[in-house]
Amino acid sequence: MRSGLGIHRMEKNLMRKLVAVTTMLLIVSAAPNARAADAMKLYQALLNKQPEQMPKGFSSAALGSINLNAASQRAGMVGIAKITFAGKNSSGEVRYAVFSTKEDFESYVRDFSMPGNPIFFPYFPEAKCTSHGNQQACEVEDGTVMIIAITRDLTEGVHTTTAGILGKAALDHLRSVRQSIGQAAPPPE
Repeated sequence: MRSGLGIHRMEKNLMRKLVAVTTMLLIVSAAPNARAADAMKLYQALLNKQPEQMPKGFSSAALGSINLNAASQRAGMVGIAKITFAGKNSSGEVRYAVFSTKEDFESYVRDFSMPGNPIFFPYFPEAKCTSHGNQQACEVEDGTVMIIAITRDLTEGVHTTTAGILGKAALDHLRSVRQSIGQAAPPPE
């Protein structure tokens, strides 16, 4: 009788371990789907939420998207949300490239570069910015989103707006959109 109890106890322990391992596997396999769903939710929100304030130098904004090519899809990009800005003396565009995983994002941005001469905006030191003719561009990263801010039609001299001003506003907008859908800000790097 005693050996029967030992076998029963061993079977119960084995069953508990099997349930624990199965649960862990389900959690691990569900994580990528959850990240992809979060990325898609953020992308959809970016397509639908206007900036709360117009960046300095701009008076209107139009929301849109950019079609993904096959290479962008293979790179793990969920979508590219776009905001086109118009102002009295310049125009601009912000692109939010949203990725489903940090690994896909890091692999993509590692090889990314913008044409032009490097420029620096002291009020936006985390951005990588360039100038080329009458155009400026800044790239900044936040979690699994790469933001590209582009200003065009700039005239010589002191500018009322810059890619730095536009990029900083775009980063603030992204953080506002994240908050509006209940997504936590990415951890600082």
